Amino acid sequence: MSDSIEKNIEERISKVSERWFLTDPLLFSVYCTHRIVPNVKLNVPFRTGQGRVEFSPDLLQEMNDCEMEELLRIEMFRILLKHPYQRQPSCANRKVLAQASNVTIDDVYQIQPVVKKYLKGLDYNLPHGLCFEEYYSLIYEILTHANPNSFCGTSIMPAEEALNPDGEDTLDDEDVHGDEELENESNCPGNKNQNKTQGNGTDGADGDGGADGNEGVNGAKGTGSTDGNLDLNSELQSGTDDMDAQISELWEEDDEMCCDVNNLIEIAQSSDSWGSIGESFQSLIKASLKIQMDYRKMLSAFRTSVISSKRCLTRMRPNRRFGFDAMGCRYELATNLLIAVDVSCSVTDKSLSHFFSIINRFFKYGIEKIDVIQFDAELKSDKPVSFKKAKNEIKVMGRGGTSFQPAADYYSSHPKYDGLIYFTDGYAPPPVFNTKRPIDVLWVLCGSEEYERNHEWIKAIKRNRVTYIPSVEVRI
Repeated sequence: MSDSIEKNIEERISKVSERWFLTDPLLFSVYCTHRIVPNVKLNVPFRTGQGRVEFSPDLLQEMNDCEMEELLRIEMFRILLKHPYQRQPSCANRKVLAQASNVTIDDVYQIQPVVKKYLKGLDYNLPHGLCFEEYYSLIYEILTHANPNSFCGTSIMPAEEALNPDGEDTLDDEDVHGDEELENESNCPGNKNQNKTQGNGTDGADGDGGADGNEGVNGAKGTGSTDGNLDLNSELQSGTDDMDAQISELWEEDDEMCCDVNNLIEIAQSSDSWGSIGESFQSLIKASLKIQMDYRKMLSAFRTSVISSKRCLTRMRPNRRFGFDAMGCRYELATNLLIAVDVSCSVTDKSLSHFFSIINRFFKYGIEKIDVIQFDAELKSDKPVSFKKAKNEIKVMGRGGTSFQPAADYYSSHPKYDGLIYFTDGYAPPPVFNTKRPIDVLWVLCGSEEYERNHEWIKAIKRNRVTYIPSVEVRI
């Protein structure tokens, strides 16, 4: 019986996606990036995360098609804003995450009143035009203010406290730009409720803003001050049976999924295929593309790009033919990278210092050897310099004009390199890669201003990616 119910729900969801194919191409594209999975243990109709959309067959069976489509649409909005895959404060509380996501969506989209009972946090009377992280902090304060006598268990701090308590950076090295991301997002374009546009084309009735199931916090205002060491009660911390905690239970950082979603947004932006998504929501989605990138993660993606031909015998693995009676073998992972550093006069000494500091950092990723070549209008040496360990001093040659073509020609004529990384300011004509083999090129620009001016032509080159080093002091 349950199998027939699940199959019926999947067919209904499939019909919704077929309508989106004609009316909402962006939502349809996002829908196709995730697997639809039934989950009989869910107390919420839908939840997203980890590359799938889970649904509750029992709850959806009692809904009509309009209600189900509206809730599925909201989950697609979460993915477009990358709430399940990015922008999560350190030590974040899952219940607050879900409510902050609900409020962020409700700020620019007129949610149908009939489904608001499944979305808590909409009755807090919060300011309009804020971003996801700011709503998280305000809702956290509301919930802690509403439960002053029931704090216990592990400390969970508000977003700004968790990122930088007592003025000290407690983030891991890979997350060093968390504060910069929040600062960036504080300027997200927002829209008042009177500018809300309804994505499904139905009559935009103004709901009462209330949501069922918000006992204990109704009418609470986000004005109470909260100490960074205060803890939420045990219900807020775990809340495995809580609706909000279930909504965000699968949420975790996923750079690959974020890149996939960003690509879909860029396609919709270039082809103007937003469908029924209103201008207010379009602005919010476009703003999510401007979250500062972590160039360290993009660089580390090169670290195991090829398998070395060096064959090593080991007793730790059995021989395929003779088992542990004979020694097995393993192949060590290695990377063959060419790094081209722009030493023209337009690149400052400080940027060069950052460039070579980052090159030294590659050895922390486990890379054994790096070939580095310097260029301005021409290559400054016939052969690249091989780095086998980090260097304290590096001699810089050149400081003339700029041309990317010599480095591109060298990379194209040496197939042993599986990747090329440009360190530059980006001010020169685009290069041409005269090779038929697949290329993999990453451009690391020396600042956000250089990124804004040059990222479009770089992305237009096939198999070329681009990031930048923040202009603030880089911690190596």
